[in-house]
Amino acid sequence: MANSQKEQVAAFYEAHHSRGKYDYLYGGDDRKELFVRLVGTGKKILEVGCRAGNLTQHFADGNQVVGVDIDRAALKLFEERLGLKGHWLDVDDEPLPFPDKSFDVVVFSEVMEHVRFPQKALGEIRRVLKLDGRLIGSVPNAFRLRNRLRFLVGNQYESDPSHLRQYSFSILRRELEPHFRDIEIHPVSGHLLGGGSTGIPVFPWLPFRVRALFALDLVFVGTPK
Repeated sequence: MANSQKEQVAAFYEAHHSRGKYDYLYGGDDRKELFVRLVGTGKKILEVGCRAGNLTQHFADGNQVVGVDIDRAALKLFEERLGLKGHWLDVDDEPLPFPDKSFDVVVFSEVMEHVRFPQKALGEIRRVLKLDGRLIGSVPNAFRLRNRLRFLVGNQYESDPSHLRQYSFSILRRELEPHFRDIEIHPVSGHLLGGGSTGIPVFPWLPFRVRALFALDLVFVGTPK
């Protein structure tokens, strides 16, 4: 039964991602650059939800990286493109296949909104992180002003059928706190007005509350409790 469920989840994501999503990187360059800076180099890294290496390719150099994902087609691309090892895994139903305290960094980017049991996944991540290791991840900023306005006028603000949860910075912090301390949340990407190259971006020097109201994404960092 469990294997049948895993096959069903895998088939869903393989169909979902095949629609041009194997090369898609969420957010702008500021989000990518923040991840690269936070991850650093000289690290042993696990990426939970590595997909096809869309983000991995930017921090893999100078690090030892392994990935897990439910999407078998994405894992094949991850291994072929980057020469890295991938593991087929359903983080909602299976433990991470690694020993305790074996990674310096776990990257958990754009995954928490997809999982059924985030506390289970976060507990496993804490288990495989070294005591001084770091969780570095991100979730879409579901409660940004644009989404609130869509909801206010009766429009659907979330169109991705794979998103099971919505996070604000305060909900995100509460989700992380049972397993992690020294939590940092960085609202990044998106626009104050407009969009694309002509819009007014969410500048990093703006007050946190302003960035949290407008940013596209919430990047988070934590250390194991």
